[in-house]
Amino acid sequence: MASPTETDVSIDTLVHPAPEGGDVSAPPGRGAPLPPDARLTPVHDLVAGFARSTPARTAVRTGGDAITYRELDLWAGRIAARLTAAGVGRGDRVGVLVEASTSMVAAVLGTMRAGAAYVPVDLSHPDTRIADVLADARVGAAVVSEGARARLAGSGVPLVRVGEARQGDTPAEEGDPGTRAAAHGTEPSDPAYLIYTSGSTGRPKGVLVEHGQLAASTCARRLVYPGAPVFLLVSPLAFDSSVAGLWGTLTTGGRLIVATPDEVRDPERLVGLVERHRVTRLLCVPQLYGLILDAAERLGGERLRTLDTVTVAGEPLPRPLVDRHFALHPGPVALVNEYGPTEATVWASYRRYDAPGPVSIGAPTPGTWLHVLDDRLRPVPPGVEGELFVGGAGVARGYFGRPEATDRVFLDDPFVQTPGSRMYRTGDRVRRNEDGTLDFLGRRDEQLKIRGHRIEPGAVEEELRGLHGVRDAVVVADDARTRLVGFVLVEPGTGAGPDSIALRERLADRLPAVMVPTRLEVLERFPVTVNGKVDRAVLRARASTVPTARTTPSAGAEEESTAAAGELVSKVAAAWAEVLGTDSVPTEVNFFDLGGHSLTMFELQGALESHTGTRPSVVALFRHTTVAAQAALIEEGGAGPEASASDRRRSAPRQPGELRARRRRDTKEAVQ
Repeated sequence: MASPTETDVSIDTLVHPAPEGGDVSAPPGRGAPLPPDARLTPVHDLVAGFARSTPARTAVRTGGDAITYRELDLWAGRIAARLTAAGVGRGDRVGVLVEASTSMVAAVLGTMRAGAAYVPVDLSHPDTRIADVLADARVGAAVVSEGARARLAGSGVPLVRVGEARQGDTPAEEGDPGTRAAAHGTEPSDPAYLIYTSGSTGRPKGVLVEHGQLAASTCARRLVYPGAPVFLLVSPLAFDSSVAGLWGTLTTGGRLIVATPDEVRDPERLVGLVERHRVTRLLCVPQLYGLILDAAERLGGERLRTLDTVTVAGEPLPRPLVDRHFALHPGPVALVNEYGPTEATVWASYRRYDAPGPVSIGAPTPGTWLHVLDDRLRPVPPGVEGELFVGGAGVARGYFGRPEATDRVFLDDPFVQTPGSRMYRTGDRVRRNEDGTLDFLGRRDEQLKIRGHRIEPGAVEEELRGLHGVRDAVVVADDARTRLVGFVLVEPGTGAGPDSIALRERLADRLPAVMVPTRLEVLERFPVTVNGKVDRAVLRARASTVPTARTTPSAGAEEESTAAAGELVSKVAAAWAEVLGTDSVPTEVNFFDLGGHSLTMFELQGALESHTGTRPSVVALFRHTTVAAQAALIEEGGAGPEASASDRRRSAPRQPGELRARRRRDTKEAVQ
């Protein structure tokens, strides 16, 4: 656990105290009441309070860089002053293009202090996507790191360099009110942040959250998770769960450990961060938590002994993961399953586990109403399926610049007497149990959750149809709903038509990696139903079929392919085919260009171990990203020059029986 000097904190009436676990006594469908003033104090003012009361306490740490609450306060004040000088005012929007770091936290805090809403930008996205987000948000300025500054070259957007503001001369004195007060006063109805999700038309869609909604949601988090945590932040800033980690930690005087992208890509390094920084709380998608448990099993479960709570969110929680959690953590480590759309300010319900039990999305968070309604918006009784509507203090303002889209799903709440109450139509199918908890049953539409990201297949289809040579496109998920597969028809007269790999590369220039299908297939025609509509069920079945692997040479790489051909190359290709679900595995094409991503890279580790008897390190696999390169890596020893001693031990060949047993266990317990 963290030391008392880091966690024992009080800030008078700014942080509302609560009993352990919060007061959850409330009627079914209604969360515990929030304090009357829960919406009034913005989160950045709460953080400023700790700069006054505990200035020397560590606020944020990334790698070897750490800043105290006072240093964070001064840094944010300088950023706010520079934004104000650039013309940013109350209610404006500011892009944040900063890598995961202490600088990132200062950037968002400084933006709020200037009276503006922060618009987080994922730097892994292609330039066209970033430009679309910033144009749609109509940003008045951007806070950038040195590494990201070039992404906005020629945009005409005023830039504030976050690094230069760390040691500036405005404001210069600790007592200067500019270090603590926003350049413009903040009201609960002012925008706090604008986060973008997939839109069905192909355009990114921004959800605008106000300060009052963020303050209420964060207050509810302090009620459910009392105390000041040491929190490991693994979510990118543009992923809405980052809101929970950032403000749920800093408004309690806790310590935020920000994992870098390289650390997030390696679960063993995440385990090391938990041990090194004595992390007490962690929030991530279930799939990543499963990989962290895998790493902890290999390294020793005692590495996670400082944790007291693990929260999973963003995608359905598999029951085997609940059992694995309690098998690895013999001590009192709670597992909490959270549910909530971006439109409800991150979360709307939660289920806390102190022992294994059936999976549900639990009961409403404090200040939240959960209505289960039929098609005519009438409540349904327990045990009957209905659509979930979320009401309460956390319901967002709506979609920025899209009043029609807002009006379709943000409705007046007829079940609450408070004037102006609204509810959000989630599109999720649920069933209320007799104890008041909710079972999640799926979507009413085609919307998907892939690795915690909300994806509208229509958005991907629209982008595919815009590619030269593509006549039509359909995008579906496989049965496990963990990856996208696209099917396209090509324009007549184009000969053999566009190559599927080339199409993926062109699509990746326009969309975030999570929206690019793992596999694309060119078809002569789509299967249709008796009504003449595209038969998506047939395509989903086809998407879930894992083809037989065959290696193919890349264009211009015949000599290399021939030189690398052999039994080992075939085994590596078979591992790729198993993980990527494709029958064609070019020996010289990048793993990520074929649909791989950071989480499937860990699946590839296990598949390579099964097929070749060697388990290369994650570091080595990220540096050797073709079949030929990985075959050569394994032939040379497998671990790679930068691997640790434990990596090299694990890369030693295993006995076939041991591998089969491990794969059976991994298959049984895999997080889908």
